[in-house]
Amino acid sequence: MKSKHVTLLLIVTCIGASLAIFGTPSALLLKSFSRVINKVQTYSTPRNNEACLLVLKKLDADFRLQANFKNENGCKVEYAVRLARVGKLKIDKAPLLTCSMATQLVKFERESIQPIAKRIFGTEAKRLKNIGSYNCRSMRQYRGVLSQHAFANALDVSGFVFRDGQSISVKRDWKVDGPKSQFLRDITSAACNTFRVSVSPDGDANHWNHLHWDTGPYRSCR
Repeated sequence: MKSKHVTLLLIVTCIGASLAIFGTPSALLLKSFSRVINKVQTYSTPRNNEACLLVLKKLDADFRLQANFKNENGCKVEYAVRLARVGKLKIDKAPLLTCSMATQLVKFERESIQPIAKRIFGTEAKRLKNIGSYNCRSMRQYRGVLSQHAFANALDVSGFVFRDGQSISVKRDWKVDGPKSQFLRDITSAACNTFRVSVSPDGDANHWNHLHWDTGPYRSCR
């Protein structure tokens, strides 16, 4: 798996260098670039198979299996589930997620979300506000390069609700000094260690109202 990540990095670096030298790329070059990256992404995501599902079934989670599917745009979902709960945390709208993403969320709830909630608020998180998982689309900043959402390998989170009744909104609370902002920032930092990508409102303008987590081939913590 590591060699595939290195290959992807080398491809991106070489293309980036070419663009710097030769200037604005043609539509044909961009299309070829997108095809190469999408192909590498397909084979560089964490392993999703029957063995992963067997592991997930032994964890503290509620889910239902999702049939594999793909389409002509290159979007493909394999060994995925509709995840309704991880540990003590219910997830809004039971997002469609790969098995590997689901298992990481179980770990994240147990090792990060609940300990941070307990430390800052003295209570437990009971609900995660999901606003997006599977979506067959490109990355917003790179047209033609498929987002990890296109593989059900990403989750967008807009906030949390706690057992004492209080709620946290990324849109409302991220930039306001206080315990709610601290919770979101600590969660974002912890997510860097559990997922391969953790993006917050500080990352870019596209994430002004949510946190993005995924387990794709890239490594980014913003």
